[in-house]
Amino acid sequence: MDIYVGRQPIFNKNYEVIGYELLYRSGDKNFYDAIDGDKATIDVLINSFMNIGIEKLTNGARCFINFTETLLKKQLPFHFPKNLIVVEILENIPYSEGLLDICRKLKAEGYMIALDDFIFFEQYIPLFPYIDIIKIDFSKQNDYKRFRPYIDMYHIHLLAEKIETSDQLEEAVRNGFSCFQGYFFSKPIIVKEKSLPKIAHTSRLSLITQLNKNELNFEEIVAAIESDPSLTYQLLKTVNSFFLSSTPKIKSIRHAAILLGTNRLKSWLTVLTLQEPNEPFRNEVIINCLVRAKTLEQLAELIHLCDEKDVLFFMGICSSLHLLLHRPLHEILQELHVDEAIQQGLNGYPCIYSLLYDLVIALETNDTKKISDLTNTLNIPIQEALAIYQHSIEWVVQLKL
Repeated sequence: MDIYVGRQPIFNKNYEVIGYELLYRSGDKNFYDAIDGDKATIDVLINSFMNIGIEKLTNGARCFINFTETLLKKQLPFHFPKNLIVVEILENIPYSEGLLDICRKLKAEGYMIALDDFIFFEQYIPLFPYIDIIKIDFSKQNDYKRFRPYIDMYHIHLLAEKIETSDQLEEAVRNGFSCFQGYFFSKPIIVKEKSLPKIAHTSRLSLITQLNKNELNFEEIVAAIESDPSLTYQLLKTVNSFFLSSTPKIKSIRHAAILLGTNRLKSWLTVLTLQEPNEPFRNEVIINCLVRAKTLEQLAELIHLCDEKDVLFFMGICSSLHLLLHRPLHEILQELHVDEAIQQGLNGYPCIYSLLYDLVIALETNDTKKISDLTNTLNIPIQEALAIYQHSIEWVVQLKL
């Protein structure tokens, strides 16, 4: 499945990139065609932070994202890192005490706030103490100069958008604008990426059940993630988005969830449940990697590697990512900061992990000679290995993907 995000750079007075506006795109055509603004923003956020990875899109710079009135009321911005996003309040959101309260809370938590395509009306003045940036559309008439005293009083930066000519740029600089965006610099560039399918209905229901509890059950959440490779991949991408260049090597699904922490984990679950799930599907690659994961987990117990069964389960999930994303496996594993021992096991480096993985592949392909040789080497009874593989298939069937 292909996903798309539009990305347009924003420059300072030295023409250095200070951030990117991230835009909804449904395909290769470079225009906004969403009917539902809420869905468009949710898709942009999930695709940027949980599928493509924000580090690929912005390289650590802030991303400017439009939030609808509904999503602001749901306090969606608070589920994303304050150092990475600028909350753009759309021009069609009417002033209200509720909007003022949201701006106060965002500012208190350290978020940057921008008023998008702003037309100056006096009723919006109470928002100004909490606003960092006001975006002015240079393709329209605007009387922003009349409100200059308020802009100066609250040290608000003016961002000129839809700059298409050098004359417009000169006018913006002359009138005290400090940030610039538009076709004069760059059209939005569409970033296209392969993605795993959206989470399954059963996974979504499980997550909603967890969120409705007074206290998250960590073990049940880990179990839900383990049963859905799409969730696993999005968890890894989210960990990488939060930690950026300092992401530690990830050893298991449980390890990734611990790294994210309870509050961020809850935020991650909340955002995912806002996206519509897939219709029930049968993706044989996903089914197969779940069978591999469960087989490796049970083999770990059989050869007294109980402490590493989570690691081996995770290795099984990782083993098919290249088939789903259409990219080299070693590249994906490095990008996701997967633990070196898992990478070595999947790349055939001589070790216990690679021996167990080779046995799983032999069971999968019914290579009787290889099964015999590997069970001998690992000191595992053939019948037990075959029984474990059969049990893993039954476990996946019970998941009802």
